[in-house]
Amino acid sequence: MKGYKWILVAVDYFTKWIEAKPLTQPTAQNVENFLWANIVCRYGIPMIIITDNGTPFANQRIHDFCGEHQINLKYASVWHPHTNGQAEVANKNILNILKKRLDDAKARWPKELPGALWAYNTAPSEVTQESPFSLSFGMDAVIPVDLEHLSPRIEAAASFEPKALQTVDLDLLEQRRELAALKRLEHKRRVERYYNQKVTPRTLNQGDLVLKRQLLAGSNLGVPKLEPNWEGPYVVREVAGPNAYYLMTAEGTQIPRSWSGDDLKKFFT
Repeated sequence: MKGYKWILVAVDYFTKWIEAKPLTQPTAQNVENFLWANIVCRYGIPMIIITDNGTPFANQRIHDFCGEHQINLKYASVWHPHTNGQAEVANKNILNILKKRLDDAKARWPKELPGALWAYNTAPSEVTQESPFSLSFGMDAVIPVDLEHLSPRIEAAASFEPKALQTVDLDLLEQRRELAALKRLEHKRRVERYYNQKVTPRTLNQGDLVLKRQLLAGSNLGVPKLEPNWEGPYVVREVAGPNAYYLMTAEGTQIPRSWSGDDLKKFFT
């Protein structure tokens, strides 16, 4: 299990189901293989994939793969990982589980990764009280402790015909998903209300002149002390979404990718 240094992680937006694979090198070929074997062949073709702007994702090979399978490939705003918050949270959760399972044997993490994924995917969410497994497959996963202690669910299942039990679970699946969606929406609104109490809204419009925060390539630490922190001015070419913008130079040259409003400020002449 030596040589593995990276984890490639994908998370479903609704169920929060996580797929992950250890990698020795984060190459476009490995990303394409993962998307095909771990996503498409298991769950079908996704409508949208959102990634960061790393070289393994932002390349012609992945563009061609998504184009061939009619997948809408989108990129998070540059230097703004919150845009792809689902994947960031998934990374954090998997790493926390691995730390608890490994103790001092850190080199064993690729061997422990499947167990960490199983633990996460079968654990109920604090918000919805549903696990990614139950929202994906319509039933709770049978875990070893259920069999060891003959939980009420196992005893109840023994009195049903397997086909009838499966039919009941699938009939309730849409209802469980709708209820989970409502709970998540209410939780999101509560968090937004709390956050918005402390935030002064700041919006930019198409045509506005802005300065862009200058960042070092390959780092999110900013620039050396004697260098300017902001560069520009640029023109807001298009509003990409809430707090996300496409830019261009005064001469009309388009700047790649969208930029978060957190890294922009108005330029006054």
